[in-house]
Amino acid sequence: MGNRIRIINEYSCIMKKIYLLSLLIIGACCTGSICAQTALPDTLLFVFKLHGQTRKYEMLFREKNDTLRIDWRILRNLHWQKGSYLMAPASQEAGNSLCFLQPVDKENRLLGINETAYMLSRQAYKELKTTGAFHYNQTVYKKGNKKGEALGCPLIYCIDQTEGAEIWILDNESLPLIWKMQNNPLNVNWQVEHPSATYKDPIEVVVHRGANHLAPENTVASAYAALEHGATWIELDVRKSKDGVLYNLHDETLDRTTNGQGALADMNSDEVDKLDAGSWFGKEYAGTRIPRISEMLDSLYGKANVFFDVKRGTPVKDLVRLVRLKGFATNSFFWFADEGMLKEFVRLAPEMKVKVNADDIARLQYWMTVCRPSYVEINPEQITPEFKAFCKANGIRIMAAIQNGTEEAYRTAIEKEPDLVNLDQPELFQKILNK
Repeated sequence: MGNRIRIINEYSCIMKKIYLLSLLIIGACCTGSICAQTALPDTLLFVFKLHGQTRKYEMLFREKNDTLRIDWRILRNLHWQKGSYLMAPASQEAGNSLCFLQPVDKENRLLGINETAYMLSRQAYKELKTTGAFHYNQTVYKKGNKKGEALGCPLIYCIDQTEGAEIWILDNESLPLIWKMQNNPLNVNWQVEHPSATYKDPIEVVVHRGANHLAPENTVASAYAALEHGATWIELDVRKSKDGVLYNLHDETLDRTTNGQGALADMNSDEVDKLDAGSWFGKEYAGTRIPRISEMLDSLYGKANVFFDVKRGTPVKDLVRLVRLKGFATNSFFWFADEGMLKEFVRLAPEMKVKVNADDIARLQYWMTVCRPSYVEINPEQITPEFKAFCKANGIRIMAAIQNGTEEAYRTAIEKEPDLVNLDQPELFQKILNK
């Protein structure tokens, strides 16, 4: 019995020593560089643009006794200047203001209770992840659709809703670093330089006939609905009336989308302006008119870019004159089903941009002998790495054609990473992107 008690006591002592040793190991892992917890390198190189000057700071993030310490150094005039910022637990948890004070040599600066440096507080990060926006420096930053990645983590793009400052935040709950800042009104911008970092421009949304599942197609209402769901380009279908007025109408005839009949080209503008182009879609749109192209451009000025689908029979010279008059020469592109009209357009407006359709490099090369394409439209399934490389080398932007597309088609297009998509349901595309 005594031997059994002695063995049990010795076993208990051994287990206590193992437990204490485990605590020491855990404690050692929880102090020192916070980079070990967040898979960050020991040091990060912050490149600052300060009032037209460039400064490169090496920064090391360490946590000790719940205080975050940022050690920085910079080589200036062959001499290393060094210092640090200290953030108390309250700052890390609930800070709501970025510190923009320049580092001072040999100074260890304790930040105010509401301040953070080069990162968000955990509360602001949680607000961003939950609501898609957060409050900092007495303004609202809202999540946008630009993309990026660094150190294997996504970068969350946000924009200041007051003055337009843009930031990319490392999607890391332990250390939500502000990886990049630009357009800061204080002229204090920075970017972390690291080979893992990549940035992607958002896919631009072109709406085919407007958001035509939300409002009557080819109307001001459907254009505005598209803009509310992330569209940046509105397609206008250009046709002329019998007396030469340009209208936004998809079909050659009036029958499908108005209470009129026959071809638009056979009707004078005073008759066209009386037609109802909304009742077929819903009672709330009764009395909506077929918009003239001039009306559409006035409605979209300062709000959107325009893609002109120029139908056969449209007087090219008149369209070019109108586009210049309304201020859309630089934020638009044009497509012509009629090659002869395309050639006339290139002669009249060599500075304006052209879109062509092609399903492979050979067809695109043909169009390059006719004009200088700025955009090419193609089915997503036909976008190959070779096609993308050819377009990039020739400065041609790729637009994926997914009119009448399903959710599956939209996802396929997103995976192909085109520059633009041409679609009917921006509200559905926005929903899929957000997911």
